[in-house]
Amino acid sequence: MHMRMKKFINLFIIWSAIVPSQLAAQVLTQRQHLPLTTDSLLGYKLPYVAISDSSRYLGWDFSYLSIDSAEVIEMNYFAPTTDTMYIGLHRERANFYYHFAKDTLWQTGYETSRTHVRYTSPLPLLHFPFAYGDTMQGIFFGNGQYCHILPLSIAGSYTTCVDAIGKLVLPEMEIDSTIRIHQQIRYNEQKTMRYSIEENRYLWYSPYCRYPLLEAITVKTTKDSDSISYAALYYLPQEQEDVQERKDVEQDLQTELADSLITEVSFMPNPVFTDLQVNYSLVRPAQVYISVHYNGGISTYQTPIRKEEEGGHSVTISMAGMPVGNYVVYIHADDMIVSGNIIKL
Repeated sequence: MHMRMKKFINLFIIWSAIVPSQLAAQVLTQRQHLPLTTDSLLGYKLPYVAISDSSRYLGWDFSYLSIDSAEVIEMNYFAPTTDTMYIGLHRERANFYYHFAKDTLWQTGYETSRTHVRYTSPLPLLHFPFAYGDTMQGIFFGNGQYCHILPLSIAGSYTTCVDAIGKLVLPEMEIDSTIRIHQQIRYNEQKTMRYSIEENRYLWYSPYCRYPLLEAITVKTTKDSDSISYAALYYLPQEQEDVQERKDVEQDLQTELADSLITEVSFMPNPVFTDLQVNYSLVRPAQVYISVHYNGGISTYQTPIRKEEEGGHSVTISMAGMPVGNYVVYIHADDMIVSGNIIKL
């Protein structure tokens, strides 16, 4: 009996030493998992992956995944203002805007070539620290425009939780301390278009990578009838390890390409009271639109997307009714962006 008790005590001491480090690895932290405005990474779009039931400890075997025929999606994070607490993400010709405050990453709005939305009550995405069993729930609201004409008014609810931890098996890699986040968002468009959307997202995080390793997405849209879409995004762990080195190389290339496409850029006058004149030249035809952002990336104005020919162009933007403050104006030409900081008086 004495020997058994001694073995039990030894095992308890070993367990007490191991468990805190394991639990620490199974938590999302600001230092390790908050997106950085200097980062760029690739997502590989794959067929939907099956989701197992929620439980504290699970195992996920995705060793069968292959990126050989996957669509590649490039994601570039950027700083929409000089305030480092605001983060922008450019992906698939759309911009998404975030604000980090009170230990939480909030989404403040988004814009595409047709739609821009500002959340008057932001949508929280991640909280730090975020561990198994933690949950965020609430409501959010937003306003915007569709096709720069139709008004949009959005109201919705969200639930985000860490619903499981366990081992994630990927091609040629196993990660023991994986965290799975389940995000469910429901919202309705309340004015002209009158549709509803329900999004379910499962995201697998590693303690060693800043961004998810895998994301499974289901989107159900209800308007005249129901439609459901499924997708998965795979982010290679080995690419995340050298994401900063790749970002430097890609930024140099992006700058070179942007300089070769968009030239002779000027914003006049600056500071501006009423009308802002945006001047630029294109070295070849491109799809172009201009967007104006205020207060950490909030979209306040956007021109329609249009095909423009090679040569000089000039666009007048009325800023008379916009609040006094600092703005960033973006010229989007195909997948390239040039920006300028503007002061509104």
